[in-house]
Amino acid sequence: MHQIFDAALEINLLHANQEGADHNREHFDRWGITCLNVMSSPGAGKTALLERTLAALRQELKLR
Repeated sequence: MHQIFDAALEINLLHANQEGADHNREHFDRWGITCLNVMSSPGAGKTALLERTLAALRQELKLR
């Protein structure tokens, strides 16, 4: 089976993604928000890491 690759479509998608990321970054910077993108395979422990990190920082960050 052959796959058709459309370079123009991929470039358009990457451009749209970058525009969205730039837009978000402007808002985060304006509000002094630090964002992290945590990526890994399913079951690698992302949620557990976030839960432990938030629990450890709850008092310092004044989280509810």
